[in-house]
Amino acid sequence: MILFGKTQRVLPYNGDKMKFYNRERELNYLKTYCQLEPNSILFVYGPKSSGKSAVMRRVIKELEDSDLIFFYYNLREHATPTKDEFLNIFFEKGGKKYIKNNLIIDIKVCKFGVEEGWNVDDIKLNDVFRKIKENINTVIKEGKKPVLIIDELQKLKSIYFNGNGDKSLLNELFNLFVSLTKMEHLCHVICLTSDTLFIEEIYRNSTLENTSEYYLIDWLNKDCIKNILEEEGFNEEEINYAINYLSLPYEVSQLINNKKLGLSVEESIKQWINIEKDKIRYIIRENLNKKDEILKVLSKFRDNIKIKNEDIEDELFETLKILIENEILFYDVINGVIKPTSVKKWYAIKEVLKP
Repeated sequence: MILFGKTQRVLPYNGDKMKFYNRERELNYLKTYCQLEPNSILFVYGPKSSGKSAVMRRVIKELEDSDLIFFYYNLREHATPTKDEFLNIFFEKGGKKYIKNNLIIDIKVCKFGVEEGWNVDDIKLNDVFRKIKENINTVIKEGKKPVLIIDELQKLKSIYFNGNGDKSLLNELFNLFVSLTKMEHLCHVICLTSDTLFIEEIYRNSTLENTSEYYLIDWLNKDCIKNILEEEGFNEEEINYAINYLSLPYEVSQLINNKKLGLSVEESIKQWINIEKDKIRYIIRENLNKKDEILKVLSKFRDNIKIKNEDIEDELFETLKILIENEILFYDVINGVIKPTSVKKWYAIKEVLKP
């Protein structure tokens, strides 16, 4: 571990080429949260590629020798699942109530265990929830504390049980999560997502009021990026140029790799902005009937990298959703802010708006 001021840079624990950057505050928050008594569902949200999953996996790694048992499901690794695929993702047949997930080799995480004869064909949703609760109670009886983590939970939105669309898996899961956390204090439930419209849906959901908390993992700050680049041997001119455009961990790693490959800082960043500019133009072409509205929304970022939610007129909200769904804009409903998903995306927006 290398420390400089308040900036922390930790080498990757799993041998990945991507490095783990400056998340000491987030790590401390989530490590402490996992060790408190369960009392709410926690939504960890932020722009795509801001490092949510990396931070959560680091939390698991640093707490692997504690009395916590982590059930971790990364739904981004799976195609949008069906009912049967959901059951296969969440449960593992064997003789135990919880089983080490051997598909994840770098951290100690578990799946819910079921008996060998468990038949998924005729399984009812109540049977699924009963099994989850049984397994959680087994962990508690063994003197340990269960933590359930689901990455990109919103991918379960399209699953219904009983075949007639009357039981939404996601809606029923939320009822279970409220019971496990707020009502019975049995298990932490942490949901990670970059889908900000999903966060808004949860935030506005009256049935989840006073049962949920929200924690933002956002862009890296400029001081952190500057310190990392200094350590990697970038000169002052390169750093001063780069910090105006970088905001996400993977961008920093990519810039470092590109320099090793012989690309200049300016070349790399100009290429990225051109790619982002083309993406925005493609979205406009896909929505030609809304071209004027899209440009009107984007024009609000001509001189400002972020605006308040109320700066978007009601009649433009549906158009705003197009830009959010396509990950051009990030909608932070909790803090009342809308901004591009990254700083380089902001520069791409400004390019698109040029006459």
